[in-house]
Amino acid sequence: MRWKVLPDPARRPPIRYVQCKECDARSEVVVSQAEGDLWSMHHSGRTNHRQYREFAASDLVTEPVREGA
Repeated sequence: MRWKVLPDPARRPPIRYVQCKECDARSEVVVSQAEGDLWSMHHSGRTNHRQYREFAASDLVTEPVREGA
């Protein structure tokens, strides 16, 4: 049987957080990328750190692929 992977329609949008690569401080887990961006800018203003990594996670489901569909 063949399968496909899809976003879980019953779940929230992807969650994400931003982590400073210079000191390992990190933002809260949020849905909005803009909130992570704001955290990064505020952190840069407080620390002068400029390197960050964004982590994002999505809930997924698998579904069988119907032949001929």
